[in-house]
Amino acid sequence: MKEIPFEEKSAATTLSDMEIFVFPDLMMSLVLANILSPRLWRWRELEWFDGIREMRPKRRLQRLRQHIMDNYTFNLDLETWGLTSRPRELERFAPFMSPEEISSSNALFGYHGDKHYYDIDIRRHFGLDKYSSDTIPYWKTETIEAMDAFRHKEGHATGAGECVSLAGLYAAAAFVVCGLPLESVYMMATPLHSQNFVDVDTGILTNNRRLVTKAMWSNGSVISGQARRALEHERVTIVSHATGWVHLLYPEATIDPDVYSAFAGKLAQYLSPDKDAPDRRIVSARLPDPGRVKFVREEDPLALSTEMDFGEIRDRIYALRGRNRAASLAPYAAHDLSETESGPFVKAALERCPVSKNATLEQISALPDESIYDGPGRCASPDEVWNFGRGDGLEKCLLAANALSVRGGAVKVESGTAVLAGADGKTVCAFPSSKRPKEKSIALE
Repeated sequence: MKEIPFEEKSAATTLSDMEIFVFPDLMMSLVLANILSPRLWRWRELEWFDGIREMRPKRRLQRLRQHIMDNYTFNLDLETWGLTSRPRELERFAPFMSPEEISSSNALFGYHGDKHYYDIDIRRHFGLDKYSSDTIPYWKTETIEAMDAFRHKEGHATGAGECVSLAGLYAAAAFVVCGLPLESVYMMATPLHSQNFVDVDTGILTNNRRLVTKAMWSNGSVISGQARRALEHERVTIVSHATGWVHLLYPEATIDPDVYSAFAGKLAQYLSPDKDAPDRRIVSARLPDPGRVKFVREEDPLALSTEMDFGEIRDRIYALRGRNRAASLAPYAAHDLSETESGPFVKAALERCPVSKNATLEQISALPDESIYDGPGRCASPDEVWNFGRGDGLEKCLLAANALSVRGGAVKVESGTAVLAGADGKTVCAFPSSKRPKEKSIALE
């Protein structure tokens, strides 16, 4: 397996839409981060899911859909994660993808898709028209912990997440809760949307919070029209699967070629209306062309079984680090500082958390001492602490470092206390902490 660049590890902790576009392994690393979350495994203890493994696969997914509908809303705004600029991000991604390629294929950088679909100005549609033309949002993909934490944010009564977050949650929960093989889920990203095709029954799409069966796809309803929109009018940029991925632009693909071919056939059959369907329009999904890529298989398979318990799955994923790219990136996506070096997390915390820059030390000190992440290893980023109004002492110190622009110092964690010190060694602030990162002194570089 090729060495993972530092920037890709750092991108895994942010998981923005534009980062997943450049680093497609991040899609499956998000799913694995959710699979590694004890919070998701606790869903299996809910009365709502009693007996789910005895249900037909389609019924299992319908039961899962109702739980997601009841507990999460769709959220995509400019204020949650803040703003950045095109030049800054193009320079950042230049070693991995040319500015011309990004601009021609990514909605944030200039791609407008089919003019029939984008009949309104795309920047006005997303509320960006009040900013300069170079301003773009950090639309970050949330793990299950961050999705749940929206309950603490003003204006939200339940959890929330954007389309990639919901797709990642569906994929992980289909495996952990419904007991469906991870290999049955195909994640599809278009320039403006992300959804899953689940290979059960005659095929099911997960579309934001909803499920769309083959019959629903062609029933002519408003909801079906919304579900059809992306595949009707956008190219599919990435297909991500347990065996790997294929990308519209990259010359190599890691997905199993036979698996990809079978998926394309099943999706085409799903999209073809039955003869008695109310909506007989035929949609041909514009998938990445397998003929233009070289399929490369140099990683160990995930080989995760629905019969494994949490400990066995955790051991398997962690054993694959260095031999499977998505597994290697999963601890970074999970913000697990007990398993990763701190540098990638710190880079994201100090460079890509603009919404927390206006916090004062007084405000940070007043936040409840409560992390949105369970356990001693997983840590919230500064924007998560600020957005959801709570944080462990280590998380508060990192928030203070970002808000006060502390550089060259360190956050030290020992004896149940996190201490932020500046470059001169003087203490800036200190808070109680129950986190136990791998590095007891986290450099702020």
